[in-house]
Amino acid sequence: MPHFIERATLHPKGFNEGVALPYGLRASEIKAAIDDIYDFLYNVNRFLVERGWDRLEETLSAATFSGVMSELVVEGASKRSATIIKNQSHNGRPDLVPRGYYPEDGCLRGAEGIEVKASRWSNGWQGHNVEDGWILICQYFIDRDAQPVANRVPTRIDRVLCAQLEESDWSFSGRKEGSRRTPTAAIKRSGVMKLEANAIYLDPTYVPRPAAKRKTAPVAPTETEEGSPS
Repeated sequence: MPHFIERATLHPKGFNEGVALPYGLRASEIKAAIDDIYDFLYNVNRFLVERGWDRLEETLSAATFSGVMSELVVEGASKRSATIIKNQSHNGRPDLVPRGYYPEDGCLRGAEGIEVKASRWSNGWQGHNVEDGWILICQYFIDRDAQPVANRVPTRIDRVLCAQLEESDWSFSGRKEGSRRTPTAAIKRSGVMKLEANAIYLDPTYVPRPAAKRKTAPVAPTETEEGSPS
């Protein structure tokens, strides 16, 4: 079997079972959700490659794949947790809500719940709104460089961080008159520190990968490059 479609595995020493999480969510449930993601990527990529296609990682753009990873985290956590569920409202926020808290487990904009974002980068995490609330960051490693492609390592999750942020932990970049740039909010260093202090999972072999700064902006790649804001 080509190396690049092998099933990734979690590091046995990576989980923090004593992590403080909201709404009754447990580290063991996140572990089960990540195992589900690894099963999904392995099964889908094996199916594709055996039929002459590229892996999802090569087939999809970086932004689209990041969006897929975000959705897989949401679906996995919803499936595995006894206390939180995917927001049942179309385009509702936050992504995960406490079971039974909102009517039919859905809301367009709610104060209670967990927003989920997946990213390749160790900083520069962005969204559209500056607001208080819980956020979960899933940072993954994707090999897009090794040649030949069959020598690439399977996509793996390096860190899962979760913390309650305040408005002061965000910076907002508006849109100048005449600009078509999407307004974004970026997590400031204070917010990053809160997230890093409350890691659910940290692969002991993890090496930070700061997002490259662009010439047109002082912040890391926007969510349109990395993945749609959750």
